[in-house]
Amino acid sequence: MAAAIGSRGPGRPPAASREAVERIALSLMLRDGYDAVSVDAIADAAGISRTTFFRYFGSKPGVVWAPFDATIAWLQDGLGADDTGSEPLRAVREAVVSSTRLAIASSDVWLERFQLLDTHPSLRSGAHEHWEKWRQAIVDHLRGSVDDRPDTTASMAVAGACHGVFLAELRHWQNSDDDRDGLLRRLDHGLAQVCTALAPLVATTRR
Repeated sequence: MAAAIGSRGPGRPPAASREAVERIALSLMLRDGYDAVSVDAIADAAGISRTTFFRYFGSKPGVVWAPFDATIAWLQDGLGADDTGSEPLRAVREAVVSSTRLAIASSDVWLERFQLLDTHPSLRSGAHEHWEKWRQAIVDHLRGSVDDRPDTTASMAVAGACHGVFLAELRHWQNSDDDRDGLLRRLDHGLAQVCTALAPLVATTRR
Protein backbone atom coordinates (compact mmCIF):
# COMPACT_ATOMS: atom_id res chain seq x y z
CA MET A 1 0.00 0.00 0.00
CA ALA A 2 1.12 3.56 -0.61
CA ALA A 3 2.50 5.62 2.22
CA ALA A 4 0.41 8.32 3.84
CA ILE A 5 0.52 11.74 2.24
CA GLY A 6 2.65 14.26 4.06
CA SER A 7 1.88 17.91 4.61
CA ARG A 8 3.49 20.83 6.27
CA GLY A 9 2.28 22.07 9.58
CA PRO A 10 3.38 24.34 12.42
CA GLY A 11 6.45 22.94 14.09
CA ARG A 12 6.72 20.03 11.68
CA PRO A 13 10.05 19.68 9.86
CA PRO A 14 9.83 19.49 6.08
CA ALA A 15 9.93 16.09 4.40
CA ALA A 16 13.00 17.08 2.43
CA SER A 17 14.71 13.77 1.67
CA ARG A 18 14.45 12.30 -1.80
CA GLU A 19 12.88 9.11 -0.45
CA ALA A 20 10.24 11.05 1.49
CA VAL A 21 9.35 13.13 -1.56
CA GLU A 22 9.04 9.98 -3.64
CA ARG A 23 6.62 8.45 -1.11
CA ILE A 24 4.52 11.59 -0.96
CA ALA A 25 4.44 12.04 -4.74
CA LEU A 26 3.37 8.46 -5.41
CA SER A 27 0.73 8.65 -2.68
CA LEU A 28 -0.74 11.77 -4.26
CA MET A 29 -0.65 10.24 -7.73
CA LEU A 30 -2.29 7.00 -6.61
CA ARG A 31 -5.01 8.93 -4.78
CA ASP A 32 -5.74 11.67 -7.29
CA GLY A 33 -4.37 10.34 -10.57
CA TYR A 34 -1.02 11.05 -12.19
CA ASP A 35 -2.26 13.82 -14.49
CA ALA A 36 -4.08 15.64 -11.69
CA VAL A 37 -0.99 16.02 -9.49
CA SER A 38 1.30 18.93 -10.28
CA VAL A 39 4.91 19.46 -9.31
CA ASP A 40 3.75 22.36 -7.15
CA ALA A 41 1.34 20.07 -5.28
CA ILE A 42 4.09 17.56 -4.62
CA ALA A 43 6.54 20.22 -3.49
CA ASP A 44 3.96 21.80 -1.20
CA ALA A 45 2.98 18.47 0.40
CA ALA A 46 6.64 17.54 0.89
CA GLY A 47 7.70 20.92 2.24
CA ILE A 48 10.32 21.53 -0.44
CA SER A 49 10.86 24.02 -3.23
CA ARG A 50 10.36 23.33 -6.94
CA THR A 51 14.11 23.67 -7.32
CA THR A 52 14.69 20.86 -4.84
CA PHE A 53 12.10 18.70 -6.56
CA PHE A 54 13.78 19.09 -9.94
CA ARG A 55 17.19 18.46 -8.39
CA TYR A 56 15.90 15.16 -7.04
CA PHE A 57 13.98 13.89 -10.07
CA GLY A 58 14.56 16.13 -13.08
CA SER A 59 10.90 16.05 -14.09
CA LYS A 60 7.50 14.87 -12.92
CA PRO A 61 7.82 11.53 -14.79
CA GLY A 62 11.20 11.17 -13.10
CA VAL A 63 9.44 10.47 -9.80
CA VAL A 64 8.10 7.29 -11.39
CA TRP A 65 11.02 6.33 -13.60
CA ALA A 66 14.22 7.42 -11.83
CA PRO A 67 14.10 4.62 -9.21
CA PHE A 68 13.34 2.11 -11.96
CA ASP A 69 16.37 3.31 -13.91
CA ALA A 70 18.43 2.69 -10.77
CA THR A 71 17.11 -0.88 -10.88
CA ILE A 72 18.48 -1.21 -14.40
CA ALA A 73 21.90 -0.17 -13.11
CA TRP A 74 21.67 -2.90 -10.43
CA LEU A 75 20.67 -5.39 -13.11
CA GLN A 76 23.74 -4.42 -15.15
CA ASP A 77 25.95 -4.74 -12.07
CA GLY A 78 24.54 -8.18 -11.31
CA LEU A 79 25.09 -9.38 -14.85
CA GLY A 80 28.59 -7.94 -14.83
CA ALA A 81 29.40 -9.93 -11.69
CA ASP A 82 28.24 -13.19 -13.30
CA ASP A 83 30.23 -16.13 -11.97
CA THR A 84 28.05 -18.91 -13.42
CA GLY A 85 30.44 -19.50 -16.33
CA SER A 86 28.69 -21.78 -18.77
CA GLU A 87 25.15 -21.05 -17.49
CA PRO A 88 24.22 -17.68 -19.03
CA LEU A 89 20.46 -18.09 -18.46
CA ARG A 90 20.99 -18.84 -14.79
CA ALA A 91 23.02 -15.63 -14.54
CA VAL A 92 20.18 -13.65 -16.12
CA ARG A 93 17.61 -15.16 -13.78
CA GLU A 94 19.70 -14.45 -10.69
CA ALA A 95 20.49 -10.89 -11.76
CA VAL A 96 16.84 -10.04 -12.47
CA VAL A 97 15.74 -11.38 -9.09
CA SER A 98 18.60 -9.78 -7.15
CA SER A 99 18.15 -6.36 -8.79
CA THR A 100 14.43 -6.50 -8.03
CA ARG A 101 15.17 -7.44 -4.42
CA LEU A 102 17.53 -4.46 -4.09
CA ALA A 103 14.94 -2.15 -5.63
CA ILE A 104 12.19 -3.27 -3.28
CA ALA A 105 14.51 -2.87 -0.30
CA SER A 106 15.53 0.61 -1.43
CA SER A 107 12.02 2.08 -1.31
CA ASP A 108 8.79 1.10 0.41
CA VAL A 109 6.86 2.39 -2.61
CA TRP A 110 9.02 0.97 -5.40
CA LEU A 111 6.31 -1.47 -6.49
CA GLU A 112 3.45 1.00 -6.28
CA ARG A 113 4.73 2.95 -9.29
CA PHE A 114 3.64 0.10 -11.56
CA GLN A 115 0.02 0.69 -10.59
CA LEU A 116 0.42 4.14 -12.13
CA LEU A 117 2.07 2.80 -15.28
CA ASP A 118 -0.84 0.48 -15.98
CA THR A 119 -3.53 3.09 -15.43
CA HIS A 120 -2.23 6.36 -16.89
CA PRO A 121 -1.69 6.67 -20.66
CA SER A 122 0.65 9.64 -20.29
CA LEU A 123 3.09 7.41 -18.40
CA ARG A 124 2.56 4.36 -20.61
CA SER A 125 3.62 6.36 -23.66
CA GLY A 126 7.10 6.78 -22.21
CA ALA A 127 7.43 3.27 -20.82
CA HIS A 128 9.00 1.74 -23.93
CA GLU A 129 12.26 3.67 -23.56
CA HIS A 130 12.83 2.49 -19.99
CA TRP A 131 11.80 -1.10 -20.57
CA GLU A 132 14.03 -1.20 -23.63
CA LYS A 133 16.99 -0.23 -21.43
CA TRP A 134 16.07 -3.08 -19.06
CA ARG A 135 15.88 -5.59 -21.91
CA GLN A 136 19.06 -4.24 -23.49
CA ALA A 137 21.02 -4.91 -20.31
CA ILE A 138 20.24 -8.61 -20.77
CA VAL A 139 20.95 -8.53 -24.51
CA ASP A 140 24.32 -6.86 -23.95
CA HIS A 141 25.31 -9.44 -21.35
CA LEU A 142 24.33 -12.40 -23.50
CA ARG A 143 25.90 -11.05 -26.68
CA GLY A 144 29.02 -13.12 -27.21
CA SER A 145 28.21 -15.77 -24.61
CA VAL A 146 25.05 -16.86 -26.45
CA ASP A 147 24.92 -15.12 -29.82
CA ASP A 148 27.86 -14.89 -32.17
CA ARG A 149 26.13 -12.51 -34.57
CA PRO A 150 25.40 -8.81 -34.24
CA ASP A 151 21.62 -9.31 -34.61
CA THR A 152 21.57 -11.20 -31.25
CA THR A 153 18.39 -13.15 -32.05
CA ALA A 154 18.55 -15.56 -29.12
CA SER A 155 19.58 -12.83 -26.69
CA MET A 156 16.63 -10.68 -27.69
CA ALA A 157 14.29 -13.66 -27.28
CA VAL A 158 15.59 -14.25 -23.75
CA ALA A 159 15.32 -10.57 -22.82
CA GLY A 160 11.79 -10.32 -24.20
CA ALA A 161 10.65 -13.43 -22.36
CA CYS A 162 12.15 -12.25 -19.06
CA HIS A 163 10.45 -8.90 -19.53
CA GLY A 164 7.14 -10.70 -20.00
CA VAL A 165 7.60 -12.64 -16.76
CA PHE A 166 8.59 -9.48 -14.89
CA LEU A 167 5.49 -7.59 -16.04
CA ALA A 168 3.21 -10.54 -15.34
CA GLU A 169 4.45 -10.86 -11.77
CA LEU A 170 4.22 -7.13 -11.11
CA ARG A 171 0.61 -7.17 -12.26
CA HIS A 172 -0.14 -10.29 -10.25
CA TRP A 173 1.23 -8.58 -7.14
CA GLN A 174 -1.05 -5.59 -7.66
CA ASN A 175 -4.12 -7.84 -7.67
CA SER A 176 -3.16 -10.26 -4.91
CA ASP A 177 -2.41 -10.35 -1.21
CA ASP A 178 1.18 -11.45 -1.81
CA ASP A 179 3.85 -9.68 0.17
CA ARG A 180 7.11 -8.57 -1.40
CA ASP A 181 8.83 -11.86 -0.61
CA GLY A 182 5.99 -13.62 -2.37
CA LEU A 183 6.56 -11.51 -5.45
CA LEU A 184 10.26 -12.39 -5.48
CA ARG A 185 9.50 -16.10 -5.13
CA ARG A 186 7.01 -16.00 -7.99
CA LEU A 187 9.42 -13.99 -10.12
CA ASP A 188 12.22 -16.49 -9.56
CA HIS A 189 9.88 -19.41 -10.34
CA GLY A 190 8.55 -17.77 -13.51
CA LEU A 191 12.03 -16.93 -14.76
CA ALA A 192 13.17 -20.50 -14.06
CA GLN A 193 10.34 -21.83 -16.23
CA VAL A 194 11.11 -19.45 -19.08
CA CYS A 195 14.86 -20.05 -18.96
CA THR A 196 14.31 -23.81 -18.99
CA ALA A 197 12.06 -23.49 -22.02
CA LEU A 198 14.60 -21.31 -23.85
CA ALA A 199 17.63 -23.42 -22.97
CA PRO A 200 17.48 -25.45 -26.23
CA LEU A 201 17.45 -22.24 -28.27
CA VAL A 202 20.49 -20.96 -26.43
CA ALA A 203 22.31 -24.27 -26.72
CA THR A 204 21.63 -24.40 -30.48
CA THR A 205 22.85 -20.85 -30.95
CA ARG A 206 26.06 -21.47 -29.05
CA ARG A 207 27.11 -24.44 -31.15
